Amino acid sequence: MKPGYPKPLKDNSTIGLICPAGGFNDYKTINLVRKYLNSLNYKVKLGKSLITKDKYFSYLSGTDKNRLSDFTKFWLDPSVDAIFCLRGGYGCLRILEEIDFLKLKTKKKILLGFSDITILLLAIYKKCNLITFHGPLLGYKFIKPTLSPYDKHTESSLWTMIKSPKFDFNYKYRNSVVLKKGVASGRLIGGNLTDIVSMIGTDYLPDFSKAILFIEDCFEEPYRIDRMFTQLINTSLLKGVRGIIVSSLYKCKFKSNLHISKLIEERFGGLNIPIIYNFPIGHDNKNYLVPIGKNVILDTNNHRLYSTD
Repeated sequence: MKPGYPKPLKDNSTIGLICPAGGFNDYKTINLVRKYLNSLNYKVKLGKSLITKDKYFSYLSGTDKNRLSDFTKFWLDPSVDAIFCLRGGYGCLRILEEIDFLKLKTKKKILLGFSDITILLLAIYKKCNLITFHGPLLGYKFIKPTLSPYDKHTESSLWTMIKSPKFDFNYKYRNSVVLKKGVASGRLIGGNLTDIVSMIGTDYLPDFSKAILFIEDCFEEPYRIDRMFTQLINTSLLKGVRGIIVSSLYKCKFKSNLHISKLIEERFGGLNIPIIYNFPIGHDNKNYLVPIGKNVILDTNNHRLYSTD
């Protein structure tokens, strides 16, 4: 069954801003994002659980109940057209069991984020059969105090696609590294590697068969990336995957890009599918928007990823 599509954004749409995982120490960044969105003719509603207050759980923006409440309230609010997450970190896994996915199915709404937000993106795609959006957290390395973007191509990819009726895209990135040549098609699924591995064994992880899988992560030791790659292999999740895209693995502690390439080839090369590394999806400044669940073609011969439906 083809996944459903939310409505694209229009001028004067209302965007709800939430922190379902980590939060901020103050409202400085939050107000900057609100000012930026207002300058683009969008209305903004702020969640209540955005600021870190608990000294024992300083890695969370608030209690599980309050973070879940922000998410559910905006999802069911007919005046909110899209939900943008401001930060990742950790916390989405804690609220999964309390989400009423039957209620969520009554609305089709844009949900945007990455990093720890991977958990919500994949769970909603799986449970609601709805396209979700892996892309910039507006509170993380997206806009400068001048309201100019850290990377103009990232900003362009976000607003161009999210206003498109079918969320079409066509990315070509020559700085990516082709590890296995080829062309493959499938549903685009993926996100943060640590979060994907944390979802193994739950009922919230989509089927990876016939998928183009993308993986990103940051600040990890090489052996930890190796361990998570190996976990994907040992659980048979990669059986039937048609292509693999790996991000730059931002500031993971490899000796060089060649070191990363060697690990990817050693772990995944036996799958005999197209594989590309250093594609701009993830924690680096260049972080292209991609719709989870959309049918795509990965053409590593030409360093391309593009939508087909």
